Amino acid sequence: MLAQAPRGFPSLLDTLGWSRSEDWWNRWDCVNGLELARHQWQVPVSDDWIAFVGLPLLSRVELALNHGERALLGVSALPGCGKSTLCSWVKSASEQLGWPVEHLSIDDFYWPAEQLDHSMKGNPWAVPRAIPGSHDISGLLQSLRDWGQSGQITAPRFDKSLRNGRGDRVGSTTSQPQIVLIEGWFLGATPWPSVENEILESLSSDELNWRSRTANLLPAYQEVWSMLDDLWHLRALSNDLSARWKQQQLETLELQSGVGYRKTELADFNRMVLAALPPGWLRNLPLAEVVMDLTESRSVHEIHVKKTQLSASSSSATG
Repeated sequence: MLAQAPRGFPSLLDTLGWSRSEDWWNRWDCVNGLELARHQWQVPVSDDWIAFVGLPLLSRVELALNHGERALLGVSALPGCGKSTLCSWVKSASEQLGWPVEHLSIDDFYWPAEQLDHSMKGNPWAVPRAIPGSHDISGLLQSLRDWGQSGQITAPRFDKSLRNGRGDRVGSTTSQPQIVLIEGWFLGATPWPSVENEILESLSSDELNWRSRTANLLPAYQEVWSMLDDLWHLRALSNDLSARWKQQQLETLELQSGVGYRKTELADFNRMVLAALPPGWLRNLPLAEVVMDLTESRSVHEIHVKKTQLSASSSSATG
């Protein structure tokens, strides 16, 4: 049995064109929505997550499809939240429904190995990637522009398991989607006037220097953000939840695959998430039209919608 719908859920449905929640439930019940692409979830997923996160995002895709124009939809959430699996599920569920949808991560556009290593050299968290500066933004922009003009998108794919976990590109994919879902942990993050407003008490001088560096690199990403037709933010209610979620994610992977992880590397990664960018920049995304506040168990606590009616497509990716 489903939990009670979170606060703000009826408002979200209304912006998606459903004034009566009963009609929306019936729409998905008739195609057995809770069971769509069930195989895509790598770990058991609750019906509540599908009902209050997955299916609304699928409805957002349907709204854009009904409008008949290409649309770029973004999903932003801290590491460990499950955004990549969510977007993969939306793509698989869309395929079952016969909808042309592609799923990309900004991480697909990490630099090739040599340039990636150079861009991350000397960072105080010893992370091999993930922070601003590790992505080929020009390549991402070109892929999106080509898609806007021709309807075909070609994107590299990145395998994080290669090179002893440092990762590298491995091939590319080409498709002709009407809708592209793109996700990332700082997707939509926008610089605020002062970095110094959120200096952690224990931030080292090296961390301060790299925070300034990542803050200076973040504006280069804004052109990508400007192409989004919509941005959904799955927001942790507290900054430390990402660390807990990431640990749970890795523990599950270890149980399933036997591939272990180093606790020191996890600690460094979690520290990077807290220190590389001011936390407030990740909590407050000016471009987000839908914000879903998540509890420690990743259930939706409340939904905030910033527009009274979500546009089907602003055509920004096609202009």
